Amino acid sequence: MTYTIFKSINVLNPATNFNEKSNVVIRNNKIISISKKFNSETITGNNPITIYDCKGLTMSPGLMDMRVNIGKTENLEITQKIALKNGITSIVILPNQTPKLNNPSIIDHIHRQSENIILPRVNAYGAATKDDAGLEMSELGLMSEMGAVGFTNGNKSIRNSLVMRRLMSYSKMINRPIIQHAEDEDLSGISQASTTSIRGEMNEGEISTRLGLIGIPSCAEVIIVERDIRLAELTGVHYHVAHVSTREAINVIRRAKKKGIRITCDTAPPYFLLNENALLNYDTSFKISPPLRTEDDRIAVIEGIQDGTIDVIASDHRARSKDTKIQPFSAASIGAAGIETLFLLTLELVHKRLIDLKKAISLISFNPSKVLKIKEPTLEQNEDATFIIFDDSVNNTINQKDLMFSPTPFDGRNVKGKILATFIQGNASHVDPILKQRLLNEF
Repeated sequence: MTYTIFKSINVLNPATNFNEKSNVVIRNNKIISISKKFNSETITGNNPITIYDCKGLTMSPGLMDMRVNIGKTENLEITQKIALKNGITSIVILPNQTPKLNNPSIIDHIHRQSENIILPRVNAYGAATKDDAGLEMSELGLMSEMGAVGFTNGNKSIRNSLVMRRLMSYSKMINRPIIQHAEDEDLSGISQASTTSIRGEMNEGEISTRLGLIGIPSCAEVIIVERDIRLAELTGVHYHVAHVSTREAINVIRRAKKKGIRITCDTAPPYFLLNENALLNYDTSFKISPPLRTEDDRIAVIEGIQDGTIDVIASDHRARSKDTKIQPFSAASIGAAGIETLFLLTLELVHKRLIDLKKAISLISFNPSKVLKIKEPTLEQNEDATFIIFDDSVNNTINQKDLMFSPTPFDGRNVKGKILATFIQGNASHVDPILKQRLLNEF
């Protein structure tokens, strides 16, 4: 039996609205005490004890990233290890992998491949349609039985209205959400239906005209959202919009929520920290989907976070090889890494006093769990000791050279915050040297 004690640490638990300086005692894999005054009676026998002085530090539930592209299933373990160091104790992977997550056996394989209890838990979305083609439903019921937490075509929009209605009706029956990448592919120029289609490259507007790049109109997002909301109302399904990026879409979602329709949504850091001006030098690290929008859209995303229209912040992690990003802008691949910067960039909203720390942690831990009906992370007595420790006051700089994944749209950005430890079921899976320096010999 082993004990770990965290002395004078601020415990922030969004699930119970608890936010107090406390002494936390861990025995093996369970939290056995959270109290202002340490009770020595919680320590029994002559057992090993590790004590940390945590003055000025914060403990919160581990983070959940509900939108992660791993590319190939063999990348799963390395993704888990990197997520771990960045405070993420649970990830949800998209089906656009190799092989595609479009049948029960591959979903089961993913879960079996990720049973290591000292690494972040892995959940998976099942592909909504076979081969992401948007024409024929996948085996939703069987994938759900194997643990699929929702259904989506990942980085592709579900275009066909009849197919979407059928997907929603069936998902309602098995109580799983439909997650949509909301983009009218014809307007965006990515439909393969016509050989004359022109592939959109960035947000349509003055900047795209000045740069000579093909524009994607912002209405390509809201058109799909408006259609899907009507279908969600018809079927009663839980409908979730991924990475919302425009004021129009956010306004429509806000109205639908007030109407009582079961709708949730997420966004990603590029959409509340950057706008289309970042592309003025043709830097392909800013080529993402949805594209970076106008400053007004960026402000609308922040407003949506503040008033609760936006439920979750996800990394939208989609690492790309350097070879595919050093191409001319039109030929460069779409996507950017995000799993290593999710925590730091979400904290930027706190440091700018746009939201408080409790809301920030909720957006990247409690809320995604609630949206996907996964056991919500919490810090309470007799619960599994899965949590992070961080210092939100440390000055930091995001440097691509220090990151394992590329590219980041935030290279050189000054931020504040540092993950000092990640514990999973009582295991000290990651402990930064800074925290090790705070080891004490006695309480």
